Amino acid sequence: MKEAERQGDDLVEQLNGALRRLAQIRHSLPMGGLPMGEFWMLRLIRDREETPEGGVYVSQLTQCTHASPPAVSRTLRKLEEKGLARRETNPHDRRTTYVVLTQAGRDLLDANQRQMEELARRVVARMGEDALQALTAQLDRLTKTVLEERETMSVE
Repeated sequence: MKEAERQGDDLVEQLNGALRRLAQIRHSLPMGGLPMGEFWMLRLIRDREETPEGGVYVSQLTQCTHASPPAVSRTLRKLEEKGLARRETNPHDRRTTYVVLTQAGRDLLDANQRQMEELARRVVARMGEDALQALTAQLDRLTKTVLEERETMSVE
């Protein structure tokens, strides 16, 4: 194997390791003590409030998450059991159900937002804005390059 190829392989392995470590960190960030799927469902409910009652239709959650209806239903049931969300039947069309956050669900998301903002401030203070902007630009470039190269590969 040529020296350049070996160095390229080493670099790819280093990058894979760094991305793996970042993913592990992302999964370990504070999420109000919830499993990631439940936490992200709470955020999705808050961010997609579209009914007059301030909720989101269950069918919309299924479409947004690309999850099966039973999987969405299980997650919603867990959130209901924890008092963070509740399902309600649409009074104008009893065939549809929507989900609203409870005050406890909103409070949990607000507390998490404050935690994440504090974490971000601390990271910026340690690394510097310029360094993080440069890193973000490079990661965007990497993402674009990988996507472009993936399109040129044959699927086997």
